[in-house]
This record gives sequence, C-alpha cells and structure tokens, in this order.
Amino acid sequence: MFNPWMDFFPENLVNLSFESIHGLKGEKLEVEGLIRSEETLNLEGETETLNLKTFKKEDLEKRVFEISPLNDYVTVVGVDISLRKIGNTKNGVVCAFRGTVVWKDEYAYHYTRYGPLLYHLTENHAKTVFGLKFDGGNPNHNLGKIQFFVEKVFQKHVLRNLKNSIVLFDGCLSTQMVNVETLNLARKNNNRVLAFAKKSRLYSWSEPLKVLREKFSPCILCLNDLLSESFKSTCLGWVFLAKLSKENFLFRLDVDKTLALDEAVQTVRRLIGNEHFHHGYPETLRIAHSLSILTRVEVIAIQRFLTEKLGIKILRPENHRRMLFGPFGGW
Repeated sequence: MFNPWMDFFPENLVNLSFESIHGLKGEKLEVEGLIRSEETLNLEGETETLNLKTFKKEDLEKRVFEISPLNDYVTVVGVDISLRKIGNTKNGVVCAFRGTVVWKDEYAYHYTRYGPLLYHLTENHAKTVFGLKFDGGNPNHNLGKIQFFVEKVFQKHVLRNLKNSIVLFDGCLSTQMVNVETLNLARKNNNRVLAFAKKSRLYSWSEPLKVLREKFSPCILCLNDLLSESFKSTCLGWVFLAKLSKENFLFRLDVDKTLALDEAVQTVRRLIGNEHFHHGYPETLRIAHSLSILTRVEVIAIQRFLTEKLGIKILRPENHRRMLFGPFGGW
C-alpha cells in the first residue's frame, strides 16, 4: 500500500536544483520555441514497426487472451512525470520537473505531487551528476536524456514506498525507460509493474485491430513471439496489444517479464477488476498525467519568478518570419 505521507523527495535531485539554479544569477535566458521533452524523444522501446498484416488471422487469434475482471482488492498506483524546458542559457538549458503519484483505494483516488523543481543543466552537470554526454548541437535531445534519468530516480523512489500493489508507468518497460534494479525492488515488495504506451509503432496495419475489435470483452494480444531478437533484447516485459474496455481503443501494454505468462494475464485481470478505464486507458495513470503536466501558463510564471528573484534577463531571438510577414508569418 502507498504511504500518503511520503512528502519527501530524493535528496540528490533537490540539492541539484538549489545548486544549479543559484548559479543562474545575472544570466540571460532564451525562451523562443519552447517544447516539452516528450515531443523530442526517440524511444528505443517504441521504434520498431511490426507489420501484423503478414500474419494469418488464425495465428493472431491464438495469441489473444480474453480478460474477465478479477475482483479481489489490490491498490492501483499510477506514476508519471513531466519535464519542460524553461529556456536556454549560453552554457546549458533550464528545465522544470514535476512528478505525480496517484493511487486508488476502495473509496477514492488520492495523489501526491512533487515540484516543480527547477534545474540549470550544463554539460558539466550532465557528466558529473547524470553520467550523460550532452549533444552540443541538439539541446532538445539533451532534455530527453535528462527526462529518462529523472524518471528512473522517481520510479525507484516511489517503489521503495509501495507494497502489494499494481504499479502503472507511462511508456514501456524497456532498458531505456526503466532500471532493472527498480523492477527488482518492486518484486521484493510484492508489486506488479505494468506500463501503458499512448504512442507505439508496434503495429502499422489494420489486421490486429480487426482481431481485437471482433471481441466484445476486454482482451490482450501477446506480441513477444512476433518481435525481432534485437527488439526483444531491450524489453523488460511481456508486450501486449490491449483493448481493456468496450471502446475500440488499443494501447501497447507491457507487464514485468519475470512473471510467467499466466501470472501476467492474471495481473491484467486484477487491474481490470480494481480500476476504471477511460477509452481503455487506466484512470489512475490519466490523472497522474494531468497533474504532472506543466502548462504554458506555469512556464510563464516560472520565467517571471526567475527574472524577479535572480535578475535573469529574458531574450526572444529575432523572428524573421514575423518581421517580414507580420500576422501572416505564424505567431
């Protein structure tokens, strides 16, 4: 069960925030063209395109499991983070992190939200703190690398405080997004880890849609036997294509691979018996995403805070399209 009084956060990330932001005094911050880190990420665990149209319908149907709810009570926990760029400096990037944990008991949904924590990340920070090598030509890709690191720290922090729960991550259970030791910690505390991917290129044709849409009850299609060896080497879970509500919305669903296949299916049954779904997507994870995301208004508020507290000067680079075409240049 989740500890609702878990208000502390990993000390190393908190200290890094204070230290790095303190060094920003008097800096200039370029704020043009800000994006969220997830808009630039190229995830190893989601890059393979699997053409299921090459397989016979009968072969696919053999891999489909129809899922009936298992109603014995278990706590369902959703974990999500958001990392948003605030601006670029001459030496690095300023970004804001927020993490959210949502859990459902018999009566209601509850949440704990962390952040936003601000970081000024330079190449030196990347090497000494994150063990990462910055790409000098692509600061946005650096932001993606940082998100992976912070997300892994946050996942481990949450799982230290959980027992006997079903834990839902956003994304997939790949070596890029989840540490093996984090999964080991989850197993030690009798947790079951699942991951839902909102975007995946595991299927590109309509055949798998037909196979699952013909089913009137929740069902999952096991894909592991259909994946290439290079792809499977990065996977830490069973990979399913899942339809978990009456609506025909499909998601990639990963379940911890140390479970036997029948145990993985039982875990999905238990999830359905204890969770509500919005178009096939679990409500705890949907709430976690909504509460962790940093909006444009919040980004502007953070920029204002930095100018008032640290004397940072906001720079907006010249936009030649606006200069030439005015309102027709794209505002």
